[in-house]
Amino acid sequence: MQRCLVFLSVALLSIAVAALWSPAHAQFGFIGDKLKEKAQEKVEEGIDDAADGEAAEEASAGEAEGEAQATAGAGTATAEDMALYTKYDFIPGDRVIFYDDLSTEELGEFPSRWRLDSGVFEIANQGGRNWIMCTDEGGIRPRIVVGALPPKYTIEMEFYVKSLEAQSHWFYIKWYDANGGESGNLSMRDHDRTNLRLGNDDLASKALPVLLGPGLHTMRIMATQTTMKCYIDNERVANVPATEGFRPTDIGVWMDPWLDEPNNPMLLGTFRYAEGGKTLKEQLAETGKIISHGILFDSGSAKIKAESYKTLADISKLLTDDPTLKLSIEGHTDSDGADDANVTLSQNRADAVRTYLMDIYQIDGGRLTTKGWGEGKPIDVNTTPEGKANNRRVEFVKV
Repeated sequence: MQRCLVFLSVALLSIAVAALWSPAHAQFGFIGDKLKEKAQEKVEEGIDDAADGEAAEEASAGEAEGEAQATAGAGTATAEDMALYTKYDFIPGDRVIFYDDLSTEELGEFPSRWRLDSGVFEIANQGGRNWIMCTDEGGIRPRIVVGALPPKYTIEMEFYVKSLEAQSHWFYIKWYDANGGESGNLSMRDHDRTNLRLGNDDLASKALPVLLGPGLHTMRIMATQTTMKCYIDNERVANVPATEGFRPTDIGVWMDPWLDEPNNPMLLGTFRYAEGGKTLKEQLAETGKIISHGILFDSGSAKIKAESYKTLADISKLLTDDPTLKLSIEGHTDSDGADDANVTLSQNRADAVRTYLMDIYQIDGGRLTTKGWGEGKPIDVNTTPEGKANNRRVEFVKV
């Protein structure tokens, strides 16, 4: 059911609802048939303050890391400005289970790698890339094997915001139980409202410090069998220390557009679902190398994206804690594109990581060598989106 304006209802409910709205909401006039839900919603900004205190303690634990955070804010020639990400601790899972960037889909068709629950969805193109467009409230689920979710996993979902002046669409990542019923969701609504619900409990309701402006944004979830952290872009919006008993068997997306407006389409972008794995230290001890999918670059670029901050900070800590450790930084691509171009790109990316570790964390360059392998050493097939996503990586090999 779309959120149409109901003028009579607004007249009757405006006094009651006004007390719950922030000035920002009033300014942009977010009014729809979800008024009842909003009036009943608990907006408890401090519900996860205790959990956030844990992050504060971690941030103050290392003086060296604090100094690196200050330097990171300046940005470098090889990396984006990471100032907004120094408290961002998301690391993507290291084995991709489902990946869809929609690049091979046909315009106007239903996205072929998804299952339909309800609603109207089709592939649309905007800004030179494909998106899933929703024109009527409903849900879709990735075509994955339904069953117990991995002990550690991550979910990443891109979505698009037209402008602050445009009415807000509502985006949800949902979990489902063995009977197919919804067992929880993470929601993003009204440019700044977030909520995490597991079972019947709203565990975290938080307003973003800044309204989401025009452009691409990302919802992220990092979960284990007992904990969960959720993020909107670089902002952590939930930090749940205990999720015992929460055992979903499937995941999906629910989208609720503000009318079917041609000038304000509801768009879903790349979706990545991956299994978590061993810590960097465990990988290095057991196999002599670290396989990382947490160092990110735009397609065809060797400039490190800001979301890579946590992974790079963890690598630097390994090097700082063990002054005898030497690493070969090795870049890898999938098979798309020309072989020579892929080798060059992967070499440039490895060099960028080495430069960043030297510039930001003062790691001795003599301890770091680089190599670009291009598509020459795949760890998965190059015939599926998931296989290609696994092959795009940076490895740190002990020497």
